[in-house]
Amino acid sequence: MNQILHRSLCIATLFATCVAVADVIPYLSPRSQGINGARELVGWQTQINKWDMCSMYGSFSITPEYTRTFWGDRITQALFGSALVNVADSCHNSCSSSCDWHCSSSTCSCGDTILIQGTKVADRNSNALMAENFYLPTDYSSQITFRPRVENFLVDFNYYQGLDEWVEGMYFRIHTPVTWTRWGLHYCEDIISSGTLPMDPGYFNNTYTPADNPLDADVYGLARSSLLDSFSEYVSAGDSIEGVTGITYNPLEKARWSTCRKTKTALAEITAALGWNFVRRENFLFGLNIRAAAPTGNRPHGAYLFEPIVGNGKHWELGGGLNSWWTWWKSCDENRNLTVYLDAYVTHMFKTRQCRTFDLVDKPLSRYMLAMQFQSTEVADLTAGATLVDSVQPTYQFNNVFTPVANLTTIPVDVSYAAQGEAILKFAYTHCNFQWDLGYDFWGRTCAKIQKRCDCCTNGFVDNVWGLKGDAFTYGFTSSAVTRGYAPVVPASAVPLSATESSATIYGGTNGYPDGLTLNSVAYAWNQNPGVDNALNSDGTAANLAWNTTPLQTTESDSIAWAQVLTSVEPVLLTSDDIDTCSAQTKAYSNKLFTHFNYTWKDCECWTPYLGIGGEVEFGSRGNFCGTNNCHNSCATSTSCHTSSTSCHTGCHSGSDCQKFAFSQWGVWVKGGFSFN
Repeated sequence: MNQILHRSLCIATLFATCVAVADVIPYLSPRSQGINGARELVGWQTQINKWDMCSMYGSFSITPEYTRTFWGDRITQALFGSALVNVADSCHNSCSSSCDWHCSSSTCSCGDTILIQGTKVADRNSNALMAENFYLPTDYSSQITFRPRVENFLVDFNYYQGLDEWVEGMYFRIHTPVTWTRWGLHYCEDIISSGTLPMDPGYFNNTYTPADNPLDADVYGLARSSLLDSFSEYVSAGDSIEGVTGITYNPLEKARWSTCRKTKTALAEITAALGWNFVRRENFLFGLNIRAAAPTGNRPHGAYLFEPIVGNGKHWELGGGLNSWWTWWKSCDENRNLTVYLDAYVTHMFKTRQCRTFDLVDKPLSRYMLAMQFQSTEVADLTAGATLVDSVQPTYQFNNVFTPVANLTTIPVDVSYAAQGEAILKFAYTHCNFQWDLGYDFWGRTCAKIQKRCDCCTNGFVDNVWGLKGDAFTYGFTSSAVTRGYAPVVPASAVPLSATESSATIYGGTNGYPDGLTLNSVAYAWNQNPGVDNALNSDGTAANLAWNTTPLQTTESDSIAWAQVLTSVEPVLLTSDDIDTCSAQTKAYSNKLFTHFNYTWKDCECWTPYLGIGGEVEFGSRGNFCGTNNCHNSCATSTSCHTSSTSCHTGCHSGSDCQKFAFSQWGVWVKGGFSFN
């Protein structure tokens, strides 16, 4: 039955135009707390869908339930993919996050781990996230452990009304749960080294400072004290570099990580069904229904990576279903029987507006990279070419603004699902007033269809304005360093470059630290920008020459020796095609086992109370995420699922390679109510 329903749901899926397998999932779309056919059916099934009624009757139930996810490592694998590493000793120092339940005063509990390491960290892990993306020094090192959890406490209100007085076998039912949900990444940062190195001149700012010791030739751009103290300050507190005149360092405003668990209380969707049991026998009943759901929960806003959601994400739903039961054994005194119940439905989840954060195409976790703003109207004091004679003015120039990519790629989208369905098969043994249920529940949802909207704000994202920084140097100085005595002379000014690194990733830039790169048989130091896009020698214009030198300069690493810096002609800038809605598309299914024990006071004539207790264990689907602990298949990516820049409502359609994920969770409930004739 599992395979039959699964294939039936897939029939409604749109054919593929996106074939990429995601390394990470930027947003985990949960199964609604209001979608639980097992919880709906148990306990009162003998009080509803009766075969021998010809008058009005009904039943009302209240079901408090508590659920909690397990296999939290699957959640972190979905969120962080290949960034996860195996660390033998995952706790060196005290935790910097005080709200997390697993952070003690002196140690971090071991869990799934990612590393934050600067470019100059010795023996740097290739899977470490580059610390400079987070306004941290080049020798900063820390590790983050996770124990994510989702908890729900809800009270489900169910009402069934038999309408046999009007049409025999007709009924109406409605239910909605009042839900409190709590989501927590439970992340803990263990700072291995807070770093002592300042930033090199031209990397983050347009001035440089001589070293304190006049005999020391080293210079620096930003002092260590100007940078952030921890990754947590960046990703949770929203801190950034401050106090630098003329340059804007925007903090992370979207897809942030909350140090404490976040909660939400609301009604999940209100679900109603109108049905007709047109086959009614003493030992068998079969009926069909139409089903609709009105959204009353909340929708994602993209402010947090792991934000609490109540309900189905604000989708209206419409579909149909069936309900049936068959009593295939009954004792002679009719005090005992064994009955099989089968309920199933499929609904379409209509398009709704949501605000989600996306990565860039083929760049998992790129939402946490740094982007630079460029302008084209007032390019000044900048030319570039293979030689001075060949120098031309780039079309774009850095505009002195840094911002996290997530601030740009958190955009409004339309989201819909072709089909969502559930099938419940349950065996119920009744002995007098006692009843025991044992059953199986399959739930599935087809691949999401995500379309960009163009009638809403886009959080400042405009085509050909932003480029990826990577480890590029963003300023070149207008003169070589000329010394007078032992003290180097500070140049009069610096020129913003046009350098971008479109091939950079969250793990590192493309300048080849520490050895640099060789271009056209010429060796370049890493901070001469040899890895930038379309690299050419940069030059100042005649109006801005100083010390009678033309080339724009950068200091060689750890030395006062100056060399010409390279820039991009032209820079590679981001467009809406680079926002990867494809990898954010997900489908889901789960398999659940459940049981329930119930007692019904059948001796009561007009009012029949019932009360029971039950529980469930649900095993959610998982994808082929390329984490260290879960790399079943090689990751495949594709650049074929970009959106068209000439159309408003463009996006990837769901396909066979759509990534799948659903929470695994357990739950316990108490269900009580009363029936009336």
